[in-house]
Amino acid sequence: MYSGKEETQNSDVSKTEKLVFRLMRPYLLRGHHLFMDNFYNSINLTQKLLDLKTHSTGTLRANRKGTPTYIVKKKLKRGEHIWACKNRVYVSKWKDKRPVLMITSKIHPTIVEVSNRFGRTRLKPAEVEVYNRFMSGIDRSDQMVSYYSCPRKTIRWYKKVFFHLLDIAVWNAFYLFKKYKKGNSTAYSYIKYRDELIKDMIGLDKNLTGKDMFSNTRINDSRRFRTSHPQPEVSAIENNGSGHWPEQMYSSGRYIKKICFFEMQRMLQTKY
Repeated sequence: MYSGKEETQNSDVSKTEKLVFRLMRPYLLRGHHLFMDNFYNSINLTQKLLDLKTHSTGTLRANRKGTPTYIVKKKLKRGEHIWACKNRVYVSKWKDKRPVLMITSKIHPTIVEVSNRFGRTRLKPAEVEVYNRFMSGIDRSDQMVSYYSCPRKTIRWYKKVFFHLLDIAVWNAFYLFKKYKKGNSTAYSYIKYRDELIKDMIGLDKNLTGKDMFSNTRINDSRRFRTSHPQPEVSAIENNGSGHWPEQMYSSGRYIKKICFFEMQRMLQTKY
């Protein structure tokens, strides 16, 4: 998060490197092993961390400064694996469904046999296997949070930060709930957990769905629509009009929402 120009400038250290060093300051020179994704990793950062007795492993972007071009441009078939080493920093490339570029100062790039949860074995580079073991939870969290994200482009940045932290807190709660829930928790989805959590927080019956959730509540509870006059209930509005509700129609990409069944008016609506 950018918070203004810094008083001291060091052209040898990038902004992402400054962030890593600031967060890792209490743990440097202790032999720790740091895992990062390709937003932070670079050969320069890996070498600097290694000089501070801190190993690092992670994915690497092909356009990072100092990345071996012959490794990046090498065309590989599925399952093939190549690597290069300089000053104890390894850069490797492995082709699975797509090319994967890795950087590490701890793990020698060798092919190992790994088993999945179904007992099936396959060959995979050691650096990829270790990275997945320690980073899969983070990647899974980011993936699930993105599916049901609260922030929108129209809100201010500090509100986006707040709602993103709220999304992460909900996912962490769901993870702990699944971990310690007795019985069969595999069929309990994240969206169902969010739905029940929201109903608990606003005091709604968990069995209510659709427009039934609004039958005993007022439409305009937010500050934006508050007036000195009492607001009509949804049930009253439903009965004195045409008595129909918007219906969402899904399609690929953008989806169409039918506004009125009688007039057949439609509009296109995106996520934002």
